[in-house]
Amino acid sequence: MAILQVNHLAKTFSNSTIVLKDISFSVEKGECLTIIGSSGSGKSTLLRCLNLLEKPDSGEIIFDGKNILENKTNQNHIRSRLVMVFQSFNLFNNMDVLTNCVIGQTKVLKRSKKEATEIALRNLEKVGMSDRVHFKIRDISGGQKQRVAIARALSMNPDIILFDEPTSALDPEMVNEVLKVMKELASQHITMIVVTHEMKFARDVSDKVIFMDKGLIACEGTPQYIFEECDNERLNLFLNRDSHSPVFIPPSEPSLLRKKIVGN
Repeated sequence: MAILQVNHLAKTFSNSTIVLKDISFSVEKGECLTIIGSSGSGKSTLLRCLNLLEKPDSGEIIFDGKNILENKTNQNHIRSRLVMVFQSFNLFNNMDVLTNCVIGQTKVLKRSKKEATEIALRNLEKVGMSDRVHFKIRDISGGQKQRVAIARALSMNPDIILFDEPTSALDPEMVNEVLKVMKELASQHITMIVVTHEMKFARDVSDKVIFMDKGLIACEGTPQYIFEECDNERLNLFLNRDSHSPVFIPPSEPSLLRKKIVGN
């Protein structure tokens, strides 16, 4: 049974830009779902809608059997169960590593400081940060900050962890240390929805991959289907780009897009 079901989600920004168009998909418990696509395709907006940081114009988000878009929904409760890991970390720079992982537990979940500290220490050990618990956030590297953010998310005991391009703000040498932690979480069947440009992670770790293009789900399936079998012009262009270059898919006819690839 799906732990999360999204039905016909749509979102338009105030400047009349259509960001999401009729988005529907489901996530099973223990599944790692990866969302890929060019910049501006609606990936991060979709994730923010799931966490109620953005409000869709229409559609349903069914979580735990209830539509969380209804007005009576307790947003803080939902955000403690669908926890976001941001690309910019969103940590308290003036606090130490341990406090960052404790404060949400005591404020939102009302755990005692003793219990919250024990849980935080266990999760900091999981992400390889047990030797930095008393370091101020401002004194650790970007990769270490993201690992702290993951430990903080785990400490909330969420039903789903939402990752919004967790490696995009990191130097190349720090990317692998974060991906290694995420791979370990996936192997433990922690339910994850990951927006990423890391195609190797999407191919090797995901149970299911969604390719978004101009606010639509253009392709959806297993990694094998997405990376080897799906015959979609926009997906093929996206996957054949230079992996170190920014992604831009021009609004051309599919036949022209194919010619551009072949003619290189």
